[in-house]
Amino acid sequence: MTENTHIYQAMFLLDNEEVRKGFNASRDWVKTTLEKYGIEVKVLRLWGERQLAYPIGRRKRATYLLGWLQASGDSINEVKRELYLLGPVFRCLFLLEDEIPADELATGIQVIADSEIIIPEDMEEPDFEEPYTEPEEEQRATDDKPDAEEDEEGKEGKAGGKAGGKAGGKAKPVVSVAKTKVPKAAAADSSTADEVNTDGN
Repeated sequence: MTENTHIYQAMFLLDNEEVRKGFNASRDWVKTTLEKYGIEVKVLRLWGERQLAYPIGRRKRATYLLGWLQASGDSINEVKRELYLLGPVFRCLFLLEDEIPADELATGIQVIADSEIIIPEDMEEPDFEEPYTEPEEEQRATDDKPDAEEDEEGKEGKAGGKAGGKAGGKAKPVVSVAKTKVPKAAAADSSTADEVNTDGN
């Protein structure tokens, strides 16, 4: 019995370290692996190199490889296992489509000189916040305050603290809340998605 095949648009995220060794070698590995599972590769081209919506493991950037394929749902599910276990691909996305655009078909299997592809280095971000610096005007006002005035304020502060302690019992400890970094929003970004619509047999 012949298995039904469908048109898929595919996006492969390639590890930049592997792409630096040679984009064409990475592209050929993806093509050979797909064909090993009976998938007909119609288009395979560079879509771009960009920053990920959020870090994936140690990776902050990736090279995106766009593909148009004709395959069965079973062959797509099978090839995904190998793509994740071996080779330069660390994320992939497959979407069912009705047809392949004519301009994509005209591109076919794209060949680009490796020397034309420039992969930037990942920049390390500091894990700490910058210390607070008191504004210059406030600092001057504090430095210029007479000693007698400072002593008077100190006494008032102690008196207020005692009064507050008696009125409300033991003073509650102050809890410091650390700021956390919020990842950038990535609506419909292929770095935030995994496999979609692969079971259309």
